[in-house]
Amino acid sequence: MPLMRNGLVDETFDFPRMPISVIAVGDVGEAFLVRSVLEGLGASVLFHLIGTPNDFLRVLGQGEAASRYVVICAHGDENGFVFGDYGAGINIASLTDGSMPPESIADHVNLPGRVVVSTACGSGSEAFAAAFLKGGVSVYIAPNDSPEGSDAGLVIHMLFHQIMGRGASPETALARVHAYDSALEPFVAFRAPK
Repeated sequence: MPLMRNGLVDETFDFPRMPISVIAVGDVGEAFLVRSVLEGLGASVLFHLIGTPNDFLRVLGQGEAASRYVVICAHGDENGFVFGDYGAGINIASLTDGSMPPESIADHVNLPGRVVVSTACGSGSEAFAAAFLKGGVSVYIAPNDSPEGSDAGLVIHMLFHQIMGRGASPETALARVHAYDSALEPFVAFRAPK
């Protein structure tokens, strides 16, 4: 049997399972919840527990080996994805005051045709969208504001229930999430131009 790339063998099961990557940056509580929700929906989840900023950039640069869907679970601030402080010996050149701005990821993202969903506050900015779309992402979904912390798990559950269970496109799925509760409207979608 040929060697399959990340998660694809699950797509060949008699009852196929969609491969989804979850990237856990910082506080991993939300990421474990998201992982459980996605597995409960029938996904095959690859969990990336990020240790350093360079680990994050490596995952964002996977190219064709990446899962079709990538969920980034992180906190966000005015500078970007929050990483915090590191001791000596860890390369933090990509961070600004402990956070990774869109400029730091723009030249590292290589996720051709993938859908990326971020839960980090403020990561739904035009600058973050441009950084991900430049790296080949087909659809980027993230909050453009600071939604209630518990909303992230609900958005992921509803979004992927629509995508996996109802066959909805990411944008249609997000519109249905917004129709459920207007408080979830900070989550916005950006699509790569065709």
